[in-house]
Amino acid sequence: MKKIALTAAAVVLAALSFTTLTACSDEPDYGGYMEYIKDDAALGQIVMLGAHDAGTAEQSDISRTQNSDFAAMLEGGVRYFDCRVTEVRGKLTFVHGDSDGGFVASPQMITLDEAVDDINAFVEQNPSEIVILDFQHTWSATEDAVIAALENGLVSRGRVLTKELASDPSTVTLGQMRGWGKNIVIVYRTAEKCAQNDFLYERSSSLQSDYERSVHNVQRTAYETGSQALIDQFDVYLDTRSGSRLFVLQSQITATGWLEEAEALFRGKANGYLRGLLLPENADRLAALNIVMRDFAVDDDIGSDTPASDTMKAILELNYAKGLISEDRAEEFTSAYGIVTEN
Repeated sequence: MKKIALTAAAVVLAALSFTTLTACSDEPDYGGYMEYIKDDAALGQIVMLGAHDAGTAEQSDISRTQNSDFAAMLEGGVRYFDCRVTEVRGKLTFVHGDSDGGFVASPQMITLDEAVDDINAFVEQNPSEIVILDFQHTWSATEDAVIAALENGLVSRGRVLTKELASDPSTVTLGQMRGWGKNIVIVYRTAEKCAQNDFLYERSSSLQSDYERSVHNVQRTAYETGSQALIDQFDVYLDTRSGSRLFVLQSQITATGWLEEAEALFRGKANGYLRGLLLPENADRLAALNIVMRDFAVDDDIGSDTPASDTMKAILELNYAKGLISEDRAEEFTSAYGIVTEN
């Protein structure tokens, strides 16, 4: 494991308190960070930033979990998207809700077509990057329309991984994806639809994404206790990663009515936890870490003392510590992203 120049005391302090940082006016370019990762790195090993309830930027305060569209999230380093799409007023749009249940819609919402356009433009400009779309909540009445839109908008471009090439996306390496000219993995909830479509990977067998609602449901009145309980739950999630599936660490707070405030308070503590994985005693948990899902993943307008870019920097530090950066580009990587290493 590569070593980042953080003392144990500094890591523990960061994990127990909020990180106070000033956003830099000249942030690094996170749009192409995967070009530094080794060819033999498997998708299930790489640490990636994920967006919970992606596509909700235009929704009301009670259901909005991101303030950015897909283009901004991709440029900010997000590589995994929690997607919930159904038809609203004649258009396939991103909503906040649970499968075949109620959902929150608003007059202006991000459409699936808009997201597809953003993704296509991004991967054409950044051929080294991987994008994972996880349709974990779907609505039966609109499934066929959603799948057709994905097939026409993404699969037709030839950049989506298929089961003909690989049965398990977590074990596919970047070198293989690059050789095949593939950038996109689509994970889908419904087994029947996955069996019918070669480009859909069944969620239950391809991805692990544990979620204990009672722990994530942190209240204002008991924030310190609740947020620490969620931090403790992260250990449980990582310790129980099983199989060769992709792994999502759900690290968002479920806080009805104060989502921005909750993430603003929690971001520094959650990033401190990530950096705590650099300690030798957490080597197994670092090895298990894959996708880190957050609310407001790239947004600096939520009132947090910790800028969104600090999450990406922590993720890049973890990839370096896991030994996933190409040796011949390691110096360039650490310089580009301001990562201080031990000699």
